[in-house]
Amino acid sequence: MALGVAGVDHPEDRAVVDVIVPGRGEMLMSWVEAVHDAELVVTVAQTKAGHPVLLDAGERLDLVWKGPEGLRAMPVELTATERGERPAWRLRPMGPATRGQRRGAVRTPLRLTVRIAASTTELGGATVDVSESGLRVIFDRPAGADRPSSGPAAIAPVPADDGSIPAPAKRPLPEVGEIVSVVLQLDDSQIAAKCEVIRFHPRQDDKCEASLRFIGLSEYEQDQIRARVFAEMRDLRRRGVI
Repeated sequence: MALGVAGVDHPEDRAVVDVIVPGRGEMLMSWVEAVHDAELVVTVAQTKAGHPVLLDAGERLDLVWKGPEGLRAMPVELTATERGERPAWRLRPMGPATRGQRRGAVRTPLRLTVRIAASTTELGGATVDVSESGLRVIFDRPAGADRPSSGPAAIAPVPADDGSIPAPAKRPLPEVGEIVSVVLQLDDSQIAAKCEVIRFHPRQDDKCEASLRFIGLSEYEQDQIRARVFAEMRDLRRRGVI
């Protein structure tokens, strides 16, 4: 039995797919190695941390992928695991492909230019990693800014000669929990979005590193980011990094 139209009735060869295992809360990730009549061969699925997952033959799974007009999903059965240098699963479709649901966010190391506009300053830097749910960024610490811990550290006001305490100056870094404006530069386009500052990460140099959460991205914008993330993952895989 032929599987039908690539991208619609089944994922395309070399595509990145999400793997849903019933009863398992974590979303897994795999790559399509080959598409045959009535069978798919995919790499053994990995967790987001890159750890392979061992499953027994007969396990029922769902594959989810990005089709030409949206997400697609297909129920499959694991028929065999191929051992070797690159372990793979053989999967048998158990039903037709249907419209898929929004998947969990896949994050990958990715360096993109980013600008952050907060109430006190505008910052420029680069991403460390990116997903459709958020990003981790590194930027130069503005002059006069302290090293943040969970958030920007406040400077204790210095008493004036008359003993009075001056009002504290505005800090040039955003606070944890603050909503900032972000412009993320993709290859040929930009995404302008609101983000919440989730946390600052300790560093030993003069840079600042922070995690931000996207707020209110459209599905189209999420798909733009996801496509760029997948392209980077394919490149990392081609080079043997993952």
